[in-house]
Amino acid sequence: MRFGGLVAVSDLSLTVGPRDLVGLIGPNGAGKTTAFNTITGVYTPTEGTITFNGESIAGRKPFQIAHAGIARTFQNIRLFPSLTVADNVRIGFSKDARTGFFGSIFQPPSYYREEAGFTAEANRLLDTFGLLGKRDELARNLSYGDQRRVEIVRAMATRPKLLLLDEPAAGMNPTEKAELMHLIGYLRDTFNIAIMLIEHDMKVVMGICERISVLDYGVKIASGTPEEVKSNPKVIEAYLGESAA
Repeated sequence: MRFGGLVAVSDLSLTVGPRDLVGLIGPNGAGKTTAFNTITGVYTPTEGTITFNGESIAGRKPFQIAHAGIARTFQNIRLFPSLTVADNVRIGFSKDARTGFFGSIFQPPSYYREEAGFTAEANRLLDTFGLLGKRDELARNLSYGDQRRVEIVRAMATRPKLLLLDEPAAGMNPTEKAELMHLIGYLRDTFNIAIMLIEHDMKVVMGICERISVLDYGVKIASGTPEEVKSNPKVIEAYLGESAA
């Protein structure tokens, strides 16, 4: 992925299988979020291919990629602050709505049945995440950790096969991070989805990821299990830091 003369991501090759739980780490500016933006259609890759379920998705619009089964959260929370928690989650179901423009205006009986179904599903998801009691609160009034969880719930409302989490533990305290680690594993095992996450907190990454890839200046410098990655000399030099010895 090039921006003029800047090569933000170069020759990056990644494979994520069904139910994989993988991490993408690296220093600030290494190209991690750019990789996510390219996968999800925010950017069209300058070169190369992106294949999902055997089909090329490079150059598709974000809504088309969401329909294909990829959902994401963002490094900076992007909830609708003036909407309730429930309405933020219900927006995630919009890709499955059959009621069109005129149906939403004239509101036939099918409209109310569909809306009732989305509300029930939103409540079930919120209950799973321990947020049902806050369904009627405005998103802006939630704690930072709860806002993070609501964003994940909204992504899950799209029924993804692959969930991309961009720094989900950012701004969380140690207790919230421990709960997040449990939640990510629970999501993968309960909903049978693949999860790929960007994260700077090494305790989170090493604690839940089965495989990790490391970027530096847009180039993948290492890939493997957490144990292999944290002992890799290139990773230590570029990201984790030399030991005191």
